[in-house]
Amino acid sequence: MSAAPRPALAASTPTRALLVSAALAAVQTGIFLALLPVMAAAAPAAPPLYAVLASANTALPLLARIVTRAAGTATITAGITAIMIVAFSPIGLLSAIPLLTAGIVFDLVTWKGPVTTLRLTVGAAAVAVALFGISLAAFSPEHLTPFVLTATLAGRLIGESVVAVLVSTIARMLRRAGVGR
Repeated sequence: MSAAPRPALAASTPTRALLVSAALAAVQTGIFLALLPVMAAAAPAAPPLYAVLASANTALPLLARIVTRAAGTATITAGITAIMIVAFSPIGLLSAIPLLTAGIVFDLVTWKGPVTTLRLTVGAAAVAVALFGISLAAFSPEHLTPFVLTATLAGRLIGESVVAVLVSTIARMLRRAGVGR
């Protein structure tokens, strides 16, 4: 008898990377739940502000990919975060879509090799554009104006740029402390 086949991503991801992803997902869940009241108020009132704030929800999946240096860990971290958010938040299922999209897009951009500054920048920009596209479905008709749409896209790009800088700084500090070697 042979064991059931394992998915290729799980089979190729080291246990240490999975544990780091789970730990970062737990922290990301806390960040998400802490920001939820502010984001809920900002979304209908000021979509560009919401776009900047919501970028915080992509930080730790991106950090997981950088720290673990394992392909697919942004998606794994986002998936674990989504599962926990579904358990703790009434809008959990809706939140899973942008969380998983961010992880998948970042992993696709940075699939092979280490995440360089250029790949981090391109990945963060790709995440911003993808999340802006998803957010269009939630816009009210009065917000579908060129000004609000442009400002919201700019908010996503600015927010993801800030996340990229913070994640890069945190990753460097963790490496200096001996984590992720």
